Amino acid sequence: MARPRSAQAHEKVLKAALALVAEHGIEGASMDAIARLSGVSKATVYKHWASKEELCLEAICHLSGDIPGFDSGDPRKDIISFLRHLARMEKPETLGRIWPRIIGYAAGNPEFAKAWRRHSMEPRKAALTRLLQQAILQGQLRRDIDPDLAMDLLIGPVMHRRFMNTTVPATVPERVVDAFWRAYAP
Repeated sequence: MARPRSAQAHEKVLKAALALVAEHGIEGASMDAIARLSGVSKATVYKHWASKEELCLEAICHLSGDIPGFDSGDPRKDIISFLRHLARMEKPETLGRIWPRIIGYAAGNPEFAKAWRRHSMEPRKAALTRLLQQAILQGQLRRDIDPDLAMDLLIGPVMHRRFMNTTVPATVPERVVDAFWRAYAP
């Protein structure tokens, strides 16, 4: 019977992967270097991850964390909470160091880009789409909202602030939602 993987070793590997991605990019983060930096055996690393892309993707998604449910029954309030969550979810210094590396690697590796979107972007889009649909059903927003444009308009300002500053001012999520509501009210 196989032993359950150690949560502590797992965390060490993910942390080492992020450190190497931040310093050298995904292309410069080898499985050997990740094992060495984490102090976990190379055999253990390969036992749990088939490739460095798979490992790096898990580390990146782990950094972002899961998206809470945001289901108070008030979609406007929930979208503000969603944006507040995005404003504070990753450590700003880590995000600022790895984001350009992830984008660059994804640009040259379509399969990685597809997996990254599936694991990182699509859950955010699904959560936001659900909240927008609730607002439409409650008559708070127009029915002709394009979910992709809505995601750009709502998430874009928060993520822009994340990349340009170390923190997003507490008032930004509500101000963004207020502007969106004014633009898309029935």
